[in-house]
Amino acid sequence: MLDYIYQSLATLSWPMLRALPYIRTLKGKEVGSRIGERFGISTTPRPKDKKIIWIHAASNGEALSALSIIDYFNTLDNPPHILMTTMTITGAQLLRQRVTCDNFTHQFIPYDHPSWVGKFHDFWQPDMVVWIESELWPNHLKDIKRRQIPAILLNARLSDKSVKRWKMAPSFFKNMMDVFDVVFAQTDRDKNNLTSLGINDVKCEGNLKDYAPALPYEIIMADDMRGAIVSRPTILFASTHDPEEKIALDVICGLKKDFPDLLSIIVPRHPKRGNEITHLANQTGLSVAQRSLKMSPRLNTDIYIADTLGELGLFYHLCPIVFVGNSLGTKPGGGHNLMEPAWHDCAIISGHDLHNFSIQEDEMPAQHACEIVNNADELYQILFTLIKDTEKQQTLAKNAYDYVVKKQNSGLTPIMDAIKQPCQKAGIL
Repeated sequence: MLDYIYQSLATLSWPMLRALPYIRTLKGKEVGSRIGERFGISTTPRPKDKKIIWIHAASNGEALSALSIIDYFNTLDNPPHILMTTMTITGAQLLRQRVTCDNFTHQFIPYDHPSWVGKFHDFWQPDMVVWIESELWPNHLKDIKRRQIPAILLNARLSDKSVKRWKMAPSFFKNMMDVFDVVFAQTDRDKNNLTSLGINDVKCEGNLKDYAPALPYEIIMADDMRGAIVSRPTILFASTHDPEEKIALDVICGLKKDFPDLLSIIVPRHPKRGNEITHLANQTGLSVAQRSLKMSPRLNTDIYIADTLGELGLFYHLCPIVFVGNSLGTKPGGGHNLMEPAWHDCAIISGHDLHNFSIQEDEMPAQHACEIVNNADELYQILFTLIKDTEKQQTLAKNAYDYVVKKQNSGLTPIMDAIKQPCQKAGIL
């Protein structure tokens, strides 16, 4: 019944969905020249005589998770062509920066209207499908099942709140999930939640985000910027969300009393908020520079707003102490990946809300690889301590680096071993 209602609504919503990408373009959320992709139309030729793996990753985090899978398939003797879809522009931009192989195509995923889904599948005819995390589109999945394409769901997440919702429509959820030959849960909690909804044989072999390579940075850019940082205590507030910037600014003002030469860098998760954050920073009376205005930090800069996309690796490389956002009073919260700063020898601090990274939340504090804070006062205290005590700072950073290396060394082997059967079914292996 619910499937019938969804199909009817999807069909009837054609006029609204048709207008949606044009409206989103005005807000900078679509690429005007590529709107046709939302309707299943591609101007990119389909590669001939190549197996095609379609990987769908909604946005940045999922796209980063996919990098290790892409690297794995590129090591095969006869590597397949990777068709990668994302929902967001930022996900597309990230992939353009990080994927350099020739056998790769990015498309924006078509809206989940039956006719547009059909056009997309008819054109690309993927030999295998890999979806990452939890964005499930019923018409896409229904068409994958109808065409009997081997499909894998990796890093599946299902919160307790989502379980309650899906328990009101368990058969609809199970029909979607039955598309997948193999389902990998991100954590044991996600595995138990999926099992509670009747999804059988769910595997849990590790989190793909643990295997992502280090965020890159431009060496020349780092060398140029290092001159303004050398010998100064420097802290980074990374991937922040509202109201974390206000918290950061209050903490910065407090720290400046004891560390007058302190440089603080704020990298908002969404760069478009740069002007708003700069306005807040200017109210502190401190010297502020904004990266999107082509400004670089100077020796007298107190606060640097790095409101650009794709440069987080640069600032992780430059800053010895990092607070990672979306973890302290934000909604819906859940944290960001602490493995990213760990690769760059950072002393890491996170807020207490890390429910999207529950394994890191459990393991890293236990291994003294990060500090967890519950409020602004605790954030101030730990930053003060780490600036003052360089030995503690360096120990925390070393533990974080050791943690990420250990995770990386465990490798993708268990996951890739478990997906051999659908890969063989698709003729990939």
